[in-house]
Amino acid sequence: MKFNWLIIACVFLSACNDSDSNMNNKIPPTEITLNATIQNTLDKNSNKFSSACMKDLELCWYKINKSANDKCLPDTIITTDSSSLHLNQTTNITIVVDERVGNQVEDIDVTLRGLPDNSTHEQYKTFIYQLIESIKSSGWEHYYFVEDPRIPGSQVLKIDSPDNVLGYHVSSHPWLDPEYPIDIDCWLKISPFYNWYFYNDGVHLNLKAWRHDSKDNPTKTGTYLITLEFLSEREFWKSSIPENERNRWTDLLPEKLNSFHQTRLIIEQKARAAGIEIDESYHDPSIKAFEQ
Repeated sequence: MKFNWLIIACVFLSACNDSDSNMNNKIPPTEITLNATIQNTLDKNSNKFSSACMKDLELCWYKINKSANDKCLPDTIITTDSSSLHLNQTTNITIVVDERVGNQVEDIDVTLRGLPDNSTHEQYKTFIYQLIESIKSSGWEHYYFVEDPRIPGSQVLKIDSPDNVLGYHVSSHPWLDPEYPIDIDCWLKISPFYNWYFYNDGVHLNLKAWRHDSKDNPTKTGTYLITLEFLSEREFWKSSIPENERNRWTDLLPEKLNSFHQTRLIIEQKARAAGIEIDESYHDPSIKAFEQ
């Protein structure tokens, strides 16, 4: 799912300053199980979802939208086959169901209430890394995209740019390795989007942060939009295939993977030659669809 960041950001920036954001949550959490049916989610939650469908596309959206100014916001629990992740005070949840392939929950976006507007960048950095620790402790592991070099965050001082490695654009950038928190100088050089990637037993998670610096003191304070996108294995890998052929993704993906691995090999060879270490212990997680 692609966010319309500008629209979301405008809503967030106008309604996310809440001095009572730390009060105890008295609303029951919203519980969502990936790969379960959407009806399962609707039946077990007292927090009601709105729904809208586009019959021509056979897509349905199920949403919970709350104001970040609400004194009590529901938590959200995302469950997979092997873990459960508890997210505190969520303002928005969107589930997309592709009825062409079934009625399972395979695409979830969750928006969190962050800190008050114009908190310091240091405070937000701490807030986000605490969230990362929670994600990791729930069983999620760092994910490198198949085409990206396996360069860990320990090599950050050897990488000059927050956008690329040796001139190659990479999605899972060493500066945003969840195992290696960066200092505030590097943090502020990344702008305006931050992305951390995780996987857990076939399911993928993209933690996103969008930074909006304050006008009065942009190098010290700002407001951040924090979201988490959860994708099933099928939804994650289908995005690598042209849209008109995605019903054949399992047939077409092996060739894509070979091409991706070649790209990784080229960048890693150049990185080694430049004295940059590679995380040889990392191996791409298996794809369950190919194990059946």
